[in-house]
Amino acid sequence: MAVPEPSNPDSTTRRIDAAEPTVRITASEPGVTRRLTALLRPGATRRLDADPGRTAVLTAPARRRGVLGRLAWRVLEGPASEVEYRIPAELRERYTVQEYVGAGGEAVVYRAVPADGGDQQIALKLYREGHDLNRDLLDRLRALRSPGPHVPAVHGYGHARTPWGEEIAWEAQEFFALGSLRTLIDQAPLPDDRARAVVGAVADCLRHWQQSLNYNHTDVKPENLLVRSLDPPVFALTDFGGAVRATMSQVYGGQAVTEAYAAPEVVEGRREAPAAWWSLGVIAHELVTGRRPPRSGNWLTARSSEVDVSAVADEHWRLLVRGLLTPDPKARWGDAQVRQWLRGERPTVAKPRRHRPITFEGMSHEDPPSLAFDLMDRFDKGAVWLQHRHQELRTWLDREVRDLTFDPAPLERLRRDPGSAHAAISALAAQYVPGLPPRYRGHLVSAEGVLELARGESTQQAVLREAIESGALESAARHWCDHPGCRSQETRRCQLLQLVHHEVPLVMRQVRATVRGLAGAPGFTRPEEHDWDAAWARAAELVLDPEATARYRRLLWAQAWLPGQRGDAARAQWWNEQRATALRGERTARGTRAALVTAVLLLPGAVQAGAAQRARDRAAARLRRRQRWERFTTSVEAGWSATRDRMARQWERRAATAPREWASP
Repeated sequence: MAVPEPSNPDSTTRRIDAAEPTVRITASEPGVTRRLTALLRPGATRRLDADPGRTAVLTAPARRRGVLGRLAWRVLEGPASEVEYRIPAELRERYTVQEYVGAGGEAVVYRAVPADGGDQQIALKLYREGHDLNRDLLDRLRALRSPGPHVPAVHGYGHARTPWGEEIAWEAQEFFALGSLRTLIDQAPLPDDRARAVVGAVADCLRHWQQSLNYNHTDVKPENLLVRSLDPPVFALTDFGGAVRATMSQVYGGQAVTEAYAAPEVVEGRREAPAAWWSLGVIAHELVTGRRPPRSGNWLTARSSEVDVSAVADEHWRLLVRGLLTPDPKARWGDAQVRQWLRGERPTVAKPRRHRPITFEGMSHEDPPSLAFDLMDRFDKGAVWLQHRHQELRTWLDREVRDLTFDPAPLERLRRDPGSAHAAISALAAQYVPGLPPRYRGHLVSAEGVLELARGESTQQAVLREAIESGALESAARHWCDHPGCRSQETRRCQLLQLVHHEVPLVMRQVRATVRGLAGAPGFTRPEEHDWDAAWARAAELVLDPEATARYRRLLWAQAWLPGQRGDAARAQWWNEQRATALRGERTARGTRAALVTAVLLLPGAVQAGAAQRARDRAAARLRRRQRWERFTTSVEAGWSATRDRMARQWERRAATAPREWASP
């Protein structure tokens, strides 16, 4: 396998011979966890032979129903193999895995054959968690009777559950025993005729994808160009996760990109046809020199400066590489120019049009993407600059750049609201550099970044509230998104950020209306402004995190008036009503979210009101006890007095009726 020197990306390509012809799957000594999992998980297969002299093969498993059946099988057969932990049982019943092929950032690939006895080899691709199928393209390819030699045959795809309970995507495609274009580049520099044939074959493959299939592949590189035939060379382009509709001028959704072969405009979110031809230029440079062309220090300089192709000695080849590696995608060579070059002609290399530069803090920018990146990078100075020169920027975009796709509303808003400068920076970044992570005031505002801000300190929560209220999250939703659900919608927006942008203000509107309605309640205390920042953050957390509702409900349950968990807040009747709505409503309903936010927002005030109510209740209880005691003592005294009077009268009556004793003379 050929790899560049890690320390020097411009070094020549070296060939490293593999220590073994193939990577074989061998059984490892199982631990306690693996034994328990193998015992309790159905669909296991026989252990792989550890003999290094042959390739291990998994046979179709026998049916073992019930816990006792699996227990008996494991006792007799022994612990499960490594493949049984990696490949879902459903796929092991459908395919016989023969060999581990390799792994990338998106998936792991195995060589397999159908378990029903067929001998046709296939490549079984298991996607990693968080990556999904390009179902639209796969459905279309499978519907075609003859997709052509430049597309791998699709044998199956779908989703399956791993032994660990995770649902992953998988594909079964045609297996290419001859490997990829990387095998040929390992032999670079190639002879002139051989290199021409390879360039022509890759151009045929790109033309088939862009014109016949109407798809632009976002990750054209030697490893994804599989060899169908060596003489003449024919390539098939794989890795369907990197293919997008050619009708989409901009793609947001975590497309697979290899930086070494990616065009400069990729960071702007532009995945049009010219990007694939840039990748061919890099491949052509490798074919004749054995190394990739040197890249500029960063993408800002790369997209405005010409690539150094001096390493290409032949003038005719240098023309091809210079035409394909033109930074401006509009001036870059495509299929027509490559065909002319292969016929021996000399197409012209167009000079890109230069815009009159605009200056920001001592740095000149000739195009909007570099300015947008600089404004986002130096956001504090950028906000001040926009407040004073927003009209100049709009004139530059209209008359010099002639960009009619940018909505000038954020710049017009600066006239009446200078404080919205950061929102204007977000709008510029979303328009011109959507490939970069979205930021607001230097904080990451992707879906994960918003959730981190919501759970952060009070200053971070204040930034999040400002971003939502200013509409900056609507701009952030237009950046590239790596959520599989957002990619499947093909709306060019992050669905999670869109949900936060639309849902949180509506939730907070209900919260404010509820708080205003409770203003006259006894013991009610208006929340402070920083408490409102936290309320906005909680609303965003409830929208993004499905588990947040359960956490806040546990907090409210802890305020229940139960033995050992008595809370003062439960004594405030006006708060109890919000608590009841939050605990009983539908978890994803807007009213439930508003009640949760309101209950947590007013919880400190409810605790104070409840404590005051508890003090009043205790004082009233003491008064009632004192009054009862006084009534009791008064009653006792009155009864005792009546008893004494009654006894005195009885004594007097007895004394009056008793016979008198006469004294003797």
